[in-house]
Amino acid sequence: MEEDYGFIMDKPQQVETFEKMLNENLGVYFDVDDFEQIIDYYHYESLFEKAIHAAELAIDLHPASISLKLRIASLLASSNDEKGALSLINEIENSDPDNVDIYLTKGAIYSQLKDYKKAIDAYNKALPMAEEPDYICCNIAFEYENLGEYNKTIEYLKKALDYNPDNYVAMFEAAYCFDLLALNEESISFFMKHIDKHPYSTEAWFNLGVSYNNANMHEKAIEALDYCHVILEDHKPAYIQKAFAYSGLNQYDMAIECYKNSVDSIEDNPMVLYYIAEAYEKMENFSQAIVYYNQAIELDEEITDAWIGLGVCELEAGNVSKAINSMLKGLSMDPENTSYLCLVADAYHTAGDKENFIKYYEKALYFDNIDAETWFDYADSLITFRDFEEAINIIVRGTEAIKELPAFNYRTAICLYFSGKQGEADFFLEEALREDIGFLDYKILEKYPELSSFDSYVRIIGSYGP
Repeated sequence: MEEDYGFIMDKPQQVETFEKMLNENLGVYFDVDDFEQIIDYYHYESLFEKAIHAAELAIDLHPASISLKLRIASLLASSNDEKGALSLINEIENSDPDNVDIYLTKGAIYSQLKDYKKAIDAYNKALPMAEEPDYICCNIAFEYENLGEYNKTIEYLKKALDYNPDNYVAMFEAAYCFDLLALNEESISFFMKHIDKHPYSTEAWFNLGVSYNNANMHEKAIEALDYCHVILEDHKPAYIQKAFAYSGLNQYDMAIECYKNSVDSIEDNPMVLYYIAEAYEKMENFSQAIVYYNQAIELDEEITDAWIGLGVCELEAGNVSKAINSMLKGLSMDPENTSYLCLVADAYHTAGDKENFIKYYEKALYFDNIDAETWFDYADSLITFRDFEEAINIIVRGTEAIKELPAFNYRTAICLYFSGKQGEADFFLEEALREDIGFLDYKILEKYPELSSFDSYVRIIGSYGP
């Protein structure tokens, strides 16, 4: 599994001196800046008792320091004493109402309390005084995001970018909100306008590419991402998005090349290995897909889709037992995933294991009985088993669960023809053909060319068929 190298804050010299003072009972003077370093270090390391002790000593020595009092308020909030923190903040505000840090700290505390509207009020008070107003606008945007008011979120992210066009946090959050609201056209327009003003913004070109991908405009996405690489050749995330675009165009060789360029080394990146495996699977190069799926799993056994993809490829390669084992491993991580359950059922169908095939299709329907494709696949598999009576039972259950569809009537007709009930079959075939506007479901009949041995079938198809 990939190592997680978290950021470790170096212990400042002031902390070393402070701890030596406490241990050896020395007399050492620390100014306000020194104490800020000490308190911030302990706070960052979640050593709240030490941070509070340092803050108490600091405020005894520097009782007029607003910055130290604000740090105490932050510590109180981090120690789940939000009321004490707000009480102290209000005292400070009365004595120094023009201090921007007061409102920033108050906003952060209200956000921690999930009182997002009061957090917004506090940040709005800070905004006119802020040296970095884009940072404040982002904070306000995040609070609106917490409230689910995404249009207001976008409004403040736009303001943040007006203040600072290079605020990448605002840019990425805007892209996220547009995607969440499925506002693809608005997202494209937003980033194109930004590029008109700032044509060398790599992140604007990148997010324009993402927006085009979200809108399934993959050729446009590649064009935008190419511009991103012209400005910054080694922009790794742009290679990932370009790979997605090529995949959307079924150009999997190009996608694989982009995936390989997206990281310094694919050997230690399980998700990139997974994406490459998926591309090989779509190319029907199942042997290569199996190699890359196994490499991805070796690095990270928790990639559920890798286990499922491996199973699909093993099945295509004729390794049914391996396929079932891989799929069951993936299913164990997400046991209510109906797509996985259907794939496992299909694998058991290939193995000729009717009992387990039925078991997993029934599980899929237990979790989602309104997905027509599940009903169709279940019935089709039973037809393959030549169990026409049970297939009709499944079709009847399907029509009860969801509205009657031509596809159900086609399958009923197929079962009846093969059961020797030609008259009844003719009725359901005619019903299906009358209902199937545009002949969207007609292709199911093409799977059974032996139907042409029935004279009435040929006659009806000749009268109604496309």
